[in-house]
Amino acid sequence: MTKDELLSKIQSSIDEQQAKLTELKNRAKDESHEAANDIRAAIDELEPKLEQAKAKAMEIADTADDKWDDVKDSLEASWDEASAKLEKGWDSFTSSVKSFFS
Repeated sequence: MTKDELLSKIQSSIDEQQAKLTELKNRAKDESHEAANDIRAAIDELEPKLEQAKAKAMEIADTADDKWDDVKDSLEASWDEASAKLEKGWDSFTSSVKSFFS
């Protein structure tokens, strides 16, 4: 995978996750106090993971093109790990509060 391809994949994923967080924040306004607290707790857990993913994207973007071949496997693996943590957080949240999304 080229650097541009990876960055495009990452940006797409970050945009999708950011949209999910925005949706959660909007839903928290319309839910009962207890449900809103659960949603806010999920947001508090997920936002740092998204920020870590954004930081990883910046690290990849800042990698010099002439160094890309030397570090691409490591950076791809790091992104996959950051992305998996974020997805695991979403899966955990949505499985515990499916009623918010039905």
